[in-house]
Parts: sequence; structure tokens; C-alpha cells
Amino acid sequence: MKTTTMKKKLYACILIILLGSSLFTGCQTGPKRPIATTLLPEERDSITIGPLSPDHIYYNEVIGLDPNCKDYIQELSIYDAEIDDTFIVHISLPPNYDETHSYPMIVMTDGVWRLSDHPELRPLMVNGTIEDIIMVSIGYPNGYDYQTIRERDLVDAPDAYLHFIVDNLVPYLEEIYSVDSENMTLTGHSLGGYWAYYALFHSDTIGKNTFQNYYVGSPSMWASTDGTTMTDYEEEYYTRNQTLNANVYITVGSEEDTTFKNAAYRFYKHLTERNYSDLTLKYEEIEGYDHNTVFKPSIKNTLLMFYGTNAE
Repeated sequence: MKTTTMKKKLYACILIILLGSSLFTGCQTGPKRPIATTLLPEERDSITIGPLSPDHIYYNEVIGLDPNCKDYIQELSIYDAEIDDTFIVHISLPPNYDETHSYPMIVMTDGVWRLSDHPELRPLMVNGTIEDIIMVSIGYPNGYDYQTIRERDLVDAPDAYLHFIVDNLVPYLEEIYSVDSENMTLTGHSLGGYWAYYALFHSDTIGKNTFQNYYVGSPSMWASTDGTTMTDYEEEYYTRNQTLNANVYITVGSEEDTTFKNAAYRFYKHLTERNYSDLTLKYEEIEGYDHNTVFKPSIKNTLLMFYGTNAE
């Protein structure tokens, strides 16, 4: 009798363990990437956030575009220990932001020059042409040599910059805003286009597919990091993985240097011939724009492509 009772208890325990195990396995359907920062204490302590600073170099320009932008553009200052520098990040929440709703987010590099895009692109949301999104641009404090400092982040140490964004900045923004982590876009132009490709071809090792969409504008295909070119990085990725789950929009201006355009197009053709699984590519040469002006129509097209509502 005691033996029978003990056997029943043993069977019951085994059944509970098996059921518990299957239930646990069945529950592994959460976000593909956990929302957890790796901010060090000094990095978190460095963070300040408030309204757009009147001291910003382009404050008067954006106020001229939309006087109300001082009410919806927020300014975040954050230190990164690995890079040992401070970044100034601007965030604009969509009209009628509702924290119970999750919003796609677009992250733009070269944020010093991207500030004007916040008020210029906002009407697309106001008019219902695109869905509501959170716009983020990553820049630097006033007084920096922007050309030199961007080369550090976009070319000389692209891995550190990418780690800062996917390990620190984006997860922190997910902490304080209602971000749809399954629907984020990364953008880069010129050297930033080189870096956007770098992020794409390291999406399996750094960030673990943080971004689903990429805008690569007028990429500087001549650039290299310690002698490693973007062709090398793509080759390394291909040896690791023939799947590239991303939507990529590549543009150049029709008025750009022919050598520049040809290099960008050849790399695009190379990617199409790779036939990566799950990769969607679009290449566009935008008429009437040169290297310095093509970002404006390109970023608008990017939002229409990834977040358009087809509204009239």
C-alpha cells in the first residue's frame, strides 16, 4: 500500500515537472531581444533630459521652421564610457503621444545636421500620410569638430558606436518611451551610409537584429576601418549567414560624382546577386540632387516606404 502511494506521488511529481517544462518552453514567445541596458552606473548617472536647448547651434533654424518644435523636441545628454564621450540626442514624440500605444522608432546618425528633419517630417504624421513614429537623431555637444568626430564613430570605431546605440541608447529609450521594438529603422548618409552598411552586416553579432529597416544614403564605399572595406565586412557576414532579415533602401543623387554613384550601385548589385534569404532591397537614384542635398528627399521616401498609410 505504501509502495503504491509512493509510486503515485512519484508519477505525479514527474508529470508536474514535464508539464512545467513544456509550459515554460511554450512561453518562449516574447520579444526576440530583451529590453535591458548595459548602462554602467556612471553612464546612467550622466543622463539628463529636457526641452530643446536654445543654445543648440541650429535652434533658431528649427524654430523658424516650426515655432512649436521647442515643445515637442526633447534633448537628451548621455555619456558613453567605452567611447569616453558625451552625445546629444534629440527625440520628438508623435502628435497625441499615448504611452499605452507602441510606436515605431527611427534613429538617425549625424544628428547635428538632422535636427531640422524633426519639424520638416512631422507634417507627414499630422496629415496621416505616415503612421505616428518616434524620431531620434544622435549628435554631439556644441563646439565639436563635427567632421572629425563623426569619422571616429562612423569609420574609425564603428563597433563602439554601434554598441552604444544598440546596448545603451535604444534600450534606455525603450525604458522611458513606448517603443515598438519590432519596428525600428536606422539611417545613415555618406560616411553614415558606410556605417549603416556596417550595422547591417553586424546585425547578427552586435545588437541581435535591433533594427528591421535600414536607410543607406550615398554610402562612402571608399571608406575602410583599419584597412577593412565594406566588401570585406559583407564577405565575412556571408560566410557566417546567408539569411539577412532586413528591409534596405539605398539612394544616391543624380548630380553626385559618377565614380561615387557607380561604386554604390555596384555594391547594391553585388548584394542582389548574393540572393540573401529574407532581404528586401530597393535602390533609387533621385533626380536633381547632389551628395549634400539628397538626404532630404531620401529620408521622406524612407518614412513613406516603411511607415506610409497610403492616405491622400
